[in-house]
Amino acid sequence: MTLVCKQSVDLSTQEKTDTLSKEDEIIICASCHNHITDPTRQIIVNNSFHHTFANPHGYVFEIGCFSNARGCRPGSLSSNEFSWFIGYSWKIGVCNYCSTHLGWIFSSESNHFFGLILEKLIFP
Repeated sequence: MTLVCKQSVDLSTQEKTDTLSKEDEIIICASCHNHITDPTRQIIVNNSFHHTFANPHGYVFEIGCFSNARGCRPGSLSSNEFSWFIGYSWKIGVCNYCSTHLGWIFSSESNHFFGLILEKLIFP
């Protein structure tokens, strides 16, 4: 019986993805090397791209803000509790390919953005 894990990447796929990320300047998932977003999607929210927050359980996260992350999908229902950004609800954001928790999708009535955990991403 052979088990296949979506999070494992064979060496040839990994080398190809590494090459793509350097040539095309894409930001990829550190777990599976799926294309998550692009450096051009980095945005400033509350006067900064980079933010450090702790959740109610005391876990500290360093996130970067992005206008779009096509490789990240919602992984939970929307919540208004403990939002790090006033006026925004949030959903957990996960990798489209391996379902690794990548951060959060923040939404207000007129806007949305992705707050992605920097250590879960590989930058070009």
